[in-house]
Amino acid sequence: MHDAEIRSFHLDSYRDAIQRVSRPCLNGQISKARTECYFGGLPMVPSDFVWPMKDGYPLEFIGQIRCSEIDLIPTNDGNLLFFYDSRHWGNRPSDRGHALVFHVPSNVPRVQAELPQVKVPTWWGLFQKNVRPHVYQRTDASFTASRSYPSFERKLIEFDNEDAEDAYTEFCSAIQPAIQMGGFPSPIQSDEMEQECVNALGIGPRDAWVLLLQLIELGDMVWGDAGVLYWYIHQDDLAQLRFDRVWMITQCY
Repeated sequence: MHDAEIRSFHLDSYRDAIQRVSRPCLNGQISKARTECYFGGLPMVPSDFVWPMKDGYPLEFIGQIRCSEIDLIPTNDGNLLFFYDSRHWGNRPSDRGHALVFHVPSNVPRVQAELPQVKVPTWWGLFQKNVRPHVYQRTDASFTASRSYPSFERKLIEFDNEDAEDAYTEFCSAIQPAIQMGGFPSPIQSDEMEQECVNALGIGPRDAWVLLLQLIELGDMVWGDAGVLYWYIHQDDLAQLRFDRVWMITQCY
């Protein structure tokens, strides 16, 4: 897979080494048709769903993914709902609760969520203002199997010269999908995100953390300067469908 791109970046002599360290992943493609996998818009939730909050602020809904369309998690039942507080970057333990994932089984009746409105202090607590979570433009998607590749920073491939190193970096950038589940991340900054998960939650080892979702800005989404969200989950939690300890890191240019 990606043989044409490897060839176009003149990496033919490294083809076997590149494919050897690659990992399977799922890439999301934007769909013109309505699907049960989408980003932005409003989620379909149980009637008793309580909108998640962080420090008194409502989280933003990021996306919904139908479990039957992905083979990353050990169930085909229901949907995963992703929420995020854009005021936090996931670079310190106190950010916990800034990114949440909910698994909603298919046998639970669902309705379109209603946006909460909360009052938050402003002007050093002298006044209050009404806040609703931002609703992003809806983008529907579908998923296909693909391969992901480690960044050069991971030093998993030995290159003979700097030109080859630069070509590999350009190759990784060229094939970077806007939506990815599983596999290696495509970092903008440091490629130490698994260790950041360990540091934040105290749960290791770093190799046990799985890239649940990597999402580049879609539609009107803005996270810093051309930002990317990286959602991770520990493999033991993933096996048990426990999504209460996911960790999300934001990077941008």
